[in-house]
Amino acid sequence: MCLDPNASQRYGFSKRLEVTRFVASLSLLAGTLLLAWRSGMLSKWAAARATYEPREVDVEERPSTLTAIYVLVGAALLEVAVNRIAVPLLRPTDGSEPPGWHTALDYVGLFLFYFVGALTTFVLAVRIVAALHARRAIREVIAHGVLALATLFAAISLIAAVPEVELTLELLFAVAIVALVASAFANEHDLGVQIGLPLLLIPFLIHLYFAVDTAAGEPEWPTMPIDGGGTPVPRISVMALCLTALITPYCFAPRPFARAVTRPLPIILAVGLAIGIMVFARLAYPTLVRTAALAIGVQMTSPLSGTDPRLPLYLLALATLTWTLSSCAISSSPSRRLVGLGIGLLLLGGYGFKWPHHYLLPLLGFTLIAEAARRVRDEELTAMPLMTLAPPIADATWSVYVGTVAAGLRRTLGDVHSLTTRGEGGLASSLIIGDLGGIPVRTRIERLEGSVFALDVVLGRDIDELRGATLTLWSIPSRELGANPPGPPASPPFRSSDAAFDEKFRLRGASAAFERLLDEDLRARAVATLDGWLAYWERDGLRYRVYPGRGAPLDHPLPISDLALGRVPPNAERLVAVIELLSEIAVRGVDVAASEPTELDAVGAASGASGE
Repeated sequence: MCLDPNASQRYGFSKRLEVTRFVASLSLLAGTLLLAWRSGMLSKWAAARATYEPREVDVEERPSTLTAIYVLVGAALLEVAVNRIAVPLLRPTDGSEPPGWHTALDYVGLFLFYFVGALTTFVLAVRIVAALHARRAIREVIAHGVLALATLFAAISLIAAVPEVELTLELLFAVAIVALVASAFANEHDLGVQIGLPLLLIPFLIHLYFAVDTAAGEPEWPTMPIDGGGTPVPRISVMALCLTALITPYCFAPRPFARAVTRPLPIILAVGLAIGIMVFARLAYPTLVRTAALAIGVQMTSPLSGTDPRLPLYLLALATLTWTLSSCAISSSPSRRLVGLGIGLLLLGGYGFKWPHHYLLPLLGFTLIAEAARRVRDEELTAMPLMTLAPPIADATWSVYVGTVAAGLRRTLGDVHSLTTRGEGGLASSLIIGDLGGIPVRTRIERLEGSVFALDVVLGRDIDELRGATLTLWSIPSRELGANPPGPPASPPFRSSDAAFDEKFRLRGASAAFERLLDEDLRARAVATLDGWLAYWERDGLRYRVYPGRGAPLDHPLPISDLALGRVPPNAERLVAVIELLSEIAVRGVDVAASEPTELDAVGAASGASGE
C-alpha cells in the first residue's frame, strides 16, 4: 500500500504544491460548512446536543434536496473522471513538459481529491456523532466507535503521508466494516441486505489478507500491478469483485423484486453500458485496460497478450451492478436509494487502496447500507397497496360474534353496548363501548365488503394517531406477515430489560412510562397476546391497533377463519383477553378526569344496551 495524497508531485509541478494545498484547504472548509448548513445537518446536530435527547440518524435523503451525500457522490464521480483517468491518460508520454491546460486539469483533479476526502470525513463524523448520541445497542456503539478510529487514521493520511499508520489503517478499516455489517443484523431488518452485506465484505477481507501478507513478506497469490503505484491486486480479488457484483440484484434491488425487474430504464442503462464498453474494447482495448486500472484498480490482461478471456464476465458483472444501482436510484423508498448510494460509494472508492478516500468512501458506503437496513423493509412494505387479506364474513354470523364479545366484556367493563354503522363502498364499523371505572373503552372493528380490515381499541381520550405519543411499541412480525402500518411517532428508541419482550416489540418514547405501565407479568401477557402497535399519551389515553393478516396473524385476536365458515365460537376469549390486558395497562397511566365524552359515546348511549 502507498498512501499518496501528494498526487501533483508526480505530475511535474511540486513547487506550487503548498499554494495548492492552502487554496484547497480554504475552499474545502468553506464548501463543507456551506453544504452542512444547506443540508440542515449542523442545525439538527445542534438541536440534538442542546436538548440532550437521543435521536435516530435520519437516513431519509431526498433527491430533490441538495445534501452533502449527493454532492459527495457527484464530486467522487468527477474525481474518478478527472484525477484518476483524464490526467494520467492525457499526460505526455514522451517525457516533455505538460501543456498549460493539462497543468490546470491536474490542479482541478488535486482539488477534487482533497474535496472528496474532506467531505467524506465530514459526513462520516456527523453520522458517527448522531449514531453514538442515539444510544443504540452496544454492538452499534462499538461499530461506530471503531468507525471513528478508522476515519481518523484515514483523515491523517489525507493531510500527510505517514507510512507508520498504513498497517494500522488497514486493520481498523477491516474491523470497522466487519462491525458495521454485524450491526445490521436484526429480526426486523431487511433480509436481502443482511445476506448481501457479508458478501460485499469478501473482496475487502481478501485485500486485507493480501496487504498484511505483503507487509510480512512475499505475497502468496499471483498479482497484477496497478498503474501509478499502490497495492498490487490479487487475481482472486478480481473474481471476488465480479461475483459480488453478480449477486447485488438479488440482495439489494428494490422489493417487490418482480416489480423492479419490469422497469425499462435500469435495463436500458445496463445493456447500453455493456454494449458501449464492448464496442470501446474492440476499438481501443489498450486504453480500456488502462482506464479500468486507473479508475477502480482492476487490471485486465495486458494488450500484448490479447483480449482478456474474462472480458464477458467483467461486462456481465458491470451491467448487473449498473442495473442494481439504477433500480435503487429510482426506488420510492428513501432507504433503498440510500442502499444504492452506499454501493455506489464502494464502487467509486475502487480497489486500488493507494489514496485516503479509497478507504473513506467504502467506510461511508458500508455505513449507509447498514443504516438503511434498519428501515428499508418497513418502508417498502408500507408503500405497498393496503389490501384486505381476510375472507368475507356473513352479516348474520358477524352480528352474533359481536354480541358474544359484548357479553364477554361485561365481566370486566360496565355499561357495555354495541352497534354497527355502515358507510359507502361496503365499509362497516362495529362499535363496542364500555366503561372501566370512569375510563371509556371503545372497540372499533372495521370491515370492507364483509372482510375484517382493522381492529382499533381506545381507552381514555380518543387522540389522533398523528400526534406524537409518550410511548409507542410495535410488534415485530415474522417476515411472511409483512410489516405493521406505521403508528404514532415517538422518540427516542430504547430497549427494556426483558429479552423476550425486546424480541417481540420495538420500543420508542419514555422508558419511565414503560416501566410504570408494564410490570413483568403484563410484559409476559403482552408478548403472548398483542400484535400491531400500542401507543400511550401521558395521562390522556391508550390506543391499540392491529391489522389482521398484515403484520399480524389472521386469526388473532379475531377467529376470522372460523367466522368466514359460519362457525361462531361459544365465547370471544381471544379478543376479550386482549381488551382486559389493555384495561389493566390503562388503569396504571390514564386519568379518569382526562376522559371526555365523545360523539361516539353519545351514539352508543342512545342505542342503549340492546345490542346491534
